Amino acid sequence: MPKRVLVIGDSMSLAHVARAIVVAHRLEEEGAIIVFATGAAHQALARKENFDVREVFCVAPEFAHAAIRRGSHIFDYETLKRYVESDLALFREVQPDLVIGDMRLSLNISAELAGIEYWSILSGYLTRYYNAMQSPPKTFPAMRLLGDRISHGIFPFLKSLILRYYAINFRCYRRQLGLDSINDILDVIASPYRNLIADLPRFIPCSSLPPHFEYIGPLIWEPNLPDPEWLDRLHSDAPTVYVSMGSTGDQNDLRRILICLRDAGWQVMTTTGPHGKAPPGVFAATFARGSSLLRRSQLLICHGGSGTIYQAISEGVPIIGIATFHDQEINLERAQALRWGIALDPIDWREADLFEAIRCVFTTEYQTAVTNSQSEIRLFIQEAKKKPLLSFYYNRKIECK
Repeated sequence: MPKRVLVIGDSMSLAHVARAIVVAHRLEEEGAIIVFATGAAHQALARKENFDVREVFCVAPEFAHAAIRRGSHIFDYETLKRYVESDLALFREVQPDLVIGDMRLSLNISAELAGIEYWSILSGYLTRYYNAMQSPPKTFPAMRLLGDRISHGIFPFLKSLILRYYAINFRCYRRQLGLDSINDILDVIASPYRNLIADLPRFIPCSSLPPHFEYIGPLIWEPNLPDPEWLDRLHSDAPTVYVSMGSTGDQNDLRRILICLRDAGWQVMTTTGPHGKAPPGVFAATFARGSSLLRRSQLLICHGGSGTIYQAISEGVPIIGIATFHDQEINLERAQALRWGIALDPIDWREADLFEAIRCVFTTEYQTAVTNSQSEIRLFIQEAKKKPLLSFYYNRKIECK
């Protein structure tokens, strides 16, 4: 009998809702009965996917993004308690057999209190097993003040402190509830049952993964929308760029890039989201299917979100990235290492840097790397879809009997 699965995409970022949507559809194809929950900010989007949609408390995306930029807590003590209470109320209403969350960090407490198995959708760099080199984040003001030499020297120690700092309120609340202690935020992000790594192993490499961690490949989502009417009016012989800063990128950077490339003679497309209008002379839509725009582009300029990067490379388009958060810096660092694109300085980039990066990504080295990786991503996604996600659940239940 199909299992009733509650899938929660936390509204702190569209990316977490989008990945959860992709997993929910895969489970639906396997025969699961899906209930999808997210915050108020993404209710309308989730309903367009034809799920049974419920609202669960989430902090507003604007609040989450501001907190991350400051390096402060998203989950203060009262917010965490409200999250857990909202989870428990949802469990009572839905009565799920299984819960799957993307960055729904309160499941670390609520699912244990309710005695419900939960799985986590996560990025490989948010595990203890990520083994690629990490540079100090330039988006952290303190790192820039310290300078490159000092920040590289202290970053490993500072990183461990930061990971413990973000888990303070989780540790306190767990202690109050009589639950076992945790070490740091990585213990909060991961599930003790199963963890679905939404990455390509070569892009986000992890080593010595325990059995309950598994790569399921890039989870590429795009809105179910008709293509913009202006798409057929593009000039096929003009150099064309797609610029997208997602839901978290710096909108001042977006406008600056759009004007810069427009004035340099590029045919420029963009999706603005809820952030306002594009400047004159730019082909713009509020939202659009990224694949349709990328197939008409020779270049993507973006904020470094993993979903955006994977979609671009799967369409054979190189990238230039300007990060806003540390996780985007990690993505762009890896994209640059694999010659998928170039990362600009997130604070001090100049127009000359942008045009030099454009020159680089059109060299043979980068074009070949992107072409080769295009088929790799598509094949990995195709093969991952052949392995039912719920087989893990059913097989373990049989073993337990």
